[in-house]
This record gives sequence, C-alpha cells and structure tokens, in this order.
Amino acid sequence: MVKPTNVLLDPSLRAVAKQRAEERGLSLSAYIRELIRSDDAAARAATADITPIIGILGSGDRPTDIARDKHEMIAQAFGEDFDRKLRARGASE
Repeated sequence: MVKPTNVLLDPSLRAVAKQRAEERGLSLSAYIRELIRSDDAAARAATADITPIIGILGSGDRPTDIARDKHEMIAQAFGEDFDRKLRARGASE
C-alpha cells in the first residue's frame, strides 16, 4: 500500500531533483523512491562484508580440514575477541 509523504525541499534542490527525474523519464516521486531504494541497497551491501572468511578453505596448495579445524579457522578469521568468546562458551558447556 502506498502512503503519501510530504517532503519539504528548498526551490533549488527541488529544481535539481526535478531535472534528474526528467532525465530518467520519471516523476519526482518515482525519482525519490529510486534514490531511497538505491541508498537502502548500498547500506545492505556494506554490511555484508565476507572478507574475514575469504581464504578459510585453504590457499589452494594445501587443503584444510574444516570439520576438524573449524573453530580455530573461524577464530583466526574474526580475531582474538571471537577466540576468547569461543573459549569462554566452551568452558561453560
């Protein structure tokens, strides 16, 4: 369901937004919705950082045993803080 929303823009900002919308063949409302969707997608992509686990499967020349070494490998990927939490959890079980 679409709900109307009022957005206050100063005249110069509105003129820029209207021009950009026209360049894309959109209404001003559609252009603003597009900007919000784009910003939301960028924010979600920024939180999906998998770089700590890249390489966890080995370097290619030597395979790893994930089943046996998974806790150590994950601890290395995420740092000492994760390792301390993992040990503390293991001690309480």
